[in-house]
Amino acid sequence: MTTKTETQNETEIGADIGTQDAEKAQRLDNASAIISNKCKWSAAAGFIPVPYLDLAGLAAVQVKMVSELSELYGKTVQQEALKTTVATLLGVLTTAGLAAPVAFSTVKIIPGLGSLAGGVGMGAVGAAATYAVGKVFVNHFEGGGTLGNFDVDKIKDDLKSAFTSKTAKKA
Repeated sequence: MTTKTETQNETEIGADIGTQDAEKAQRLDNASAIISNKCKWSAAAGFIPVPYLDLAGLAAVQVKMVSELSELYGKTVQQEALKTTVATLLGVLTTAGLAAPVAFSTVKIIPGLGSLAGGVGMGAVGAAATYAVGKVFVNHFEGGGTLGNFDVDKIKDDLKSAFTSKTAKKA
């Protein structure tokens, strides 16, 4: 037989879990909104007409995104470490046979159609890369991670998977 106190405790525990679930859902919605917004900015950065300056714009958008995600999760942000981490992640995507960002940026050297084709391609690839970086950081932060214990080697496969899943959806 359960007592009134036990029933109250179970109700309170259930309410706490419900509150935690609601907080997590809200946090994930906020994170998704941040990622979505930065994907749009990354796509726009792809249209910067100067070759390789678009890559710098993409990196800046991603640094801002990870900074905002860090704040959402209550993590301290060290800008220099963050810039290095984002640059490393972009390097992972480029060296993994996903060198499209560099190729699309280089195409912009060709006047006219090269700029247009490079902008369209770089915009799509930049948005997919931003999505992948955002998803990797959300998963890391949801698991209790911080920027200090973020290990690029451990998330390489997740990063590549998120990138290819996003580019496959666009194709």
